Amino acid sequence: MHKKAVQMIAGRLPGVWRKWKRVALVLAGGILLAIVMLFFSGTTQVAHEALQYQLNAVGQTIYEYHTNTGHWPSAIDDLGETSLPLRLRYWRPMLQSGSIVVVWHDNLKADPKDNADSILAYHNRGLLAQFGRQWVCWGDLRTEYISSKRLRAALGAAQH
Repeated sequence: MHKKAVQMIAGRLPGVWRKWKRVALVLAGGILLAIVMLFFSGTTQVAHEALQYQLNAVGQTIYEYHTNTGHWPSAIDDLGETSLPLRLRYWRPMLQSGSIVVVWHDNLKADPKDNADSILAYHNRGLLAQFGRQWVCWGDLRTEYISSKRLRAALGAAQH
């Protein structure tokens, strides 16, 4: 009886393997398609463009605050006195959560062109920031996708 059971199971294995092989191939294909869509579809591009817009809006309002008050902003509430709440609906939670980090400066020049080496704000959370590259807004209001190592170096240089 034991011999018959083994033969019966052995006879079914090739058919079962073929069935599971198809399932495994379909799953692998689906995972591969998801990865391709993530990195090569417009979804990632839209996320990059949104971050650039948000960082640029924060950078512009830093200069706006200085123009209006004669002082550089030193807290999140200072940016609330600018056009930032009109430009970014969820600006406060974004800054409070650390998704976008503002580098509070007290010695910038009034002309953005003179602050090209200073970082005003950078993206610090989420999938895009975890890949070892982060979006930053430089003092001259350009946005750039730089390595986290370069960001740390630029922030370290600003503290000295």
